[in-house]
Amino acid sequence: RLFLRWQGVLQPRRGLDALLDVIENLQGAPLPVSILETEILPARILNYKPADLDTLIAAGEVVWCGFEPIGERDGRIGLYLAEKLSELWPVASAPGSRPSVEEASTTAAVTREMEILDYLRRNVASFFGDLHDGLGGGDPGETLDALWNLGWKGLLRNDGLAALRAYCDRPAASKPNRRVHQQTGFRSRRTTPPTAQGRWSLQATAFEKDRSATAWSHAIAQQLLTRYGVVFRETAHVENLPGGFSAI
Repeated sequence: RLFLRWQGVLQPRRGLDALLDVIENLQGAPLPVSILETEILPARILNYKPADLDTLIAAGEVVWCGFEPIGERDGRIGLYLAEKLSELWPVASAPGSRPSVEEASTTAAVTREMEILDYLRRNVASFFGDLHDGLGGGDPGETLDALWNLGWKGLLRNDGLAALRAYCDRPAASKPNRRVHQQTGFRSRRTTPPTAQGRWSLQATAFEKDRSATAWSHAIAQQLLTRYGVVFRETAHVENLPGGFSAI
C-alpha cells in the first residue's frame, strides 16, 4: 500500500508538472519501452499523452538513455531529469557497470560503431542522413544497426522519442486496439528510416573519466529512497544496480 501511494498510482495527477515529478521519481529505473507509455506513465498520470513527454524532452528537461535491448522490438531505457544524468549514470569503476568507451571499442563487432563515435566527436549532434553520408555512405542498415548497438550500450543519445517508438513498434497485425504514436500529420519526403529519426549525439557522461564511485553510490541511494521510501536488498536486484545492495 505504501509503494502504490508513494508512486502516485492510487492518486494519479495530471499535467506537465506532474509528469516531471513522476520522472524525477522513476529516473534511472530500467523501464521497458513496450509498456512505458501504455502502463507505467498512464498509471501515474491522468489522461497521459505521449506529446507531453515529447514536450519535456524538446524543452531539455528530460533525457532518455538506453540500457539494453529485449528481443528484437523492445528494450529497457532510463528516463532522467537532464541535470541529474551525470550524477546517476553508473561509474565505469563500479562492479558490473556498463562498458567504458575503450571496452566497448575493443569488443565492438562492427567497425562502423567506432566510425560513428569518431564522427560524432567531431560533428556533435547529427541527423542520420548527415551521419551516414559523413561515414562514406554504403549500406544504411549497417549504420542503423551500429547506431542502436551504441544506443543500447548507453553511449549515444537521441533528442526525441520518435526513433525509439518506431524501434519498439510492433507490426500492425499484432497490435491491440490502442492509440498509435504518430504525431506528425505529414508524409516524410526523406529516406531516413523511422528508427533513425531525430539527432544522434554522444552520451557525454559515459565518456567521463575519474568519476567518483562514492558520489555515485550516494546519489543512487538517495534516488532509491526518493523512488521507494523504504529500500530493501531486493530493490537493488530489481534495479540491476552495479555492485548490488552493498554499493548503496
